[in-house]
Amino acid sequence: MTTIDPTAVAITAPGRPKVWTIWITVLAAGLLVGFGSFIYQWSQGLGVTGLSNTITWGLYIVAFMFLVGISAGGLIVVAGAELVGTHRFEHLNRLAVVCSVAAVATAAGTILPDLGRPQRAWKMLVQPHLTSPLVWDMAVLGVYLAIGLIDLWILTRTPVPAKALRVMAIVSLPVAVLVHSVTAWIFGLLVARPFWNTPLLAPLFISSALVSGTSLVVVTAYITERVTPFRVGDQAYAGLRRLLLWFVAADVFLLFTEVMTTYVSGEPDHRNQLDILLTGRLAPVFWSEVGLGVALPVLMLLSRRGRRSTTLAIAGVLLVLGVFAKRINILFAAEFQPLVGLAPGIPGGRPGQQFRPDEIYLPSWVEIGVLIGMTSFFLTIVTLGVQRAVLPHHDADT
Repeated sequence: MTTIDPTAVAITAPGRPKVWTIWITVLAAGLLVGFGSFIYQWSQGLGVTGLSNTITWGLYIVAFMFLVGISAGGLIVVAGAELVGTHRFEHLNRLAVVCSVAAVATAAGTILPDLGRPQRAWKMLVQPHLTSPLVWDMAVLGVYLAIGLIDLWILTRTPVPAKALRVMAIVSLPVAVLVHSVTAWIFGLLVARPFWNTPLLAPLFISSALVSGTSLVVVTAYITERVTPFRVGDQAYAGLRRLLLWFVAADVFLLFTEVMTTYVSGEPDHRNQLDILLTGRLAPVFWSEVGLGVALPVLMLLSRRGRRSTTLAIAGVLLVLGVFAKRINILFAAEFQPLVGLAPGIPGGRPGQQFRPDEIYLPSWVEIGVLIGMTSFFLTIVTLGVQRAVLPHHDADT
């Protein structure tokens, strides 16, 4: 009996070659823009970015935090489902792992432009400083990437070795939690930034990682279902919808606890940074996160139409954007509060820049260009993963 490669069906179906060509062209253009921006920054230095002596972490670190969360969230759901013995999401395993691998690989890539001198990154391998949080973070990311690739290799075996898959679930679940905890601890251990220096930061990172990671799986599955023979099924969508509601509830509770405790305590340093979120420069981003990134998708998921895949996918997009806004709020709420509040402040570090205690950060076109390249890199890995690892094995699952 002759079998048809579903990948070939997806590409050669009527009307698809043109769409495929456009998609590949868009990805190639994005990669070119990102590579060109990175090379320009490498040659000119960090002065071409919006970073300064006051705002030392910007858009690159926002993307790093966001991508680490998305990578951990999807794999936690897959590993958790495997350990409890539910088969509802079994045919989504490969897709979730592909998304996780793509996200963690891209997250590691976002560190390079933030270093300023990426040509020296190799020294972390030959001369690692064990007191450096970056070394530990990159080590955990490397282990996590290796686990994801091994997990994907196991899932593409025929038949899938159930014992090996369970062992990988036992290993990957704590590592997925650890990879985001280490990132949170890098921020939380900075005593000079009161808004970061809280024990709740790691649980907050993990809860929002579950939200964004699950949402990414939902959105990716929905799009894949529309352009390929891949099918998700109503049962899987219903389970993902319930998981999202529980994860969002936990995330909102932790956020409310942090805001309420800080507000009621009235401790000046913490309160000043909270005011930046509630009524200050970040208020539009914060309230957009609450309204469009939390309240609206929850209402959509609770409505009668929330059981439809299209509604679920739209809610997933909003939740992903909401988590990205949260990463912006977490990073800049602390950095917008100057460490040196006395006049005339400190220089920003760029030629002709005046002294000021509170720096204003706006990402430059170079940072946006690099971020476009990173997005294209992520989408390229997902596209190849779906094409090579998900579709060829979908018939065996169904």
